[in-house]
Amino acid sequence: MRRSLVLLKQATKTNHNRIMACGVLALLVFLPTWVFSIGYSIIKGHSTPLLNFGFLYLGLDSFWTQRQRLQANPASDEEQILGYVLILGSAACYPFCFGSISLQALICIVVLLGIAIANWGVAIVQKQPLAILLILTSVYPGLGFLGNTVRQTLTGDQLECLMAWLGGLSLSAIGQPVTVDGAILSLSTTLDPKKAVEVASGCSGFDMAFPIAGFALIMGLFFKQSWQKIVALMAIGIALALAFNVPRIVLLAFSVVYWGKGAFEFWHGPIGGQIFATIMLTAYYYIAMAMIDSSSKEGKRG
Repeated sequence: MRRSLVLLKQATKTNHNRIMACGVLALLVFLPTWVFSIGYSIIKGHSTPLLNFGFLYLGLDSFWTQRQRLQANPASDEEQILGYVLILGSAACYPFCFGSISLQALICIVVLLGIAIANWGVAIVQKQPLAILLILTSVYPGLGFLGNTVRQTLTGDQLECLMAWLGGLSLSAIGQPVTVDGAILSLSTTLDPKKAVEVASGCSGFDMAFPIAGFALIMGLFFKQSWQKIVALMAIGIALALAFNVPRIVLLAFSVVYWGKGAFEFWHGPIGGQIFATIMLTAYYYIAMAMIDSSSKEGKRG
C-alpha cells in the first residue's frame, strides 16, 4: 500500500509524469481486452499469440539493453510536446472505441509511440526502429486476422486458387477425376456424381505460413542471425507451410467424397489442423536449427 502511494505521488509530481500516467492508464484499460483476445485465440488453437509474446520480449529486451544510451539522449521540448499530443489525443479518443478491439489496439500503439517520443525524442525511431516495430506489432491481438486481411486486400483469392490448382494436380496424379475452377475442386465418382470442395481462406495455407514466418523472424533475431539468413528461414518456412497444405486439401477432398461429414469436420477443424501444423513445425524446426547451427560453425571458423 505504501509503495502504491509513493508511485501515485511520483506520477502526479510533474506535468510530464501526469501525461505519462495518463498514457499508462489507457494501456492498463486495454490490457484485459488484450489478455482475453490472446487467451481466446490460444483456446481456439491459433498459434499467432506466440508471435505477440515473442515480438514483445525481443522489443523490450532491445530497449533494456540500450537503456543507458537512451537515457543519455532525452527528448527536446518540441519533441515532448509532440509526444504529449499523441498521448492525450489518443487517450481522449479511447472511450469512443470500446466497440472495436482493433481501434483500441491502434490507440494504444499511438500512445506507446507518444510515450517513446516524449521521453527519447523522434530519434528513437531511427535508433531502435526494429524494437519499436516489434513492440507496436505485439499490441495488436489478432495478427493472423490482420495479416490475412492485408493479403486478401492486395491479392484477392490468388492463394486460394493456387492451392486449389496444386490440390487438383495431386488428385489427378493419384487417379482421381477432378476439375478445378478457380478455388473450387470438383470430383466425380461412382459414389456421387459430383462433389465440390472450396479452398476458402482458412484452407489457403496462410494460417500456417504466417505464423511460421513470424517464428522464423523471432528465431533469427534471438539467435542473432544475419538478415540474409533470417529471410532464408522465413522463405523456407512459408514454402514448407504451403507444401504441407496441399496434402491437407487432398485429405479434405477425400473426406468429402468418401468418408463423410464427420471426417471432414475433424480434419477441417482445430484438431486436424493442429496435427498438420505439428508435423510441419517439427520438420521446420530441424531444418531451421540445422541452418542456425551451420552459421554458428561458420562464425567460429571465421
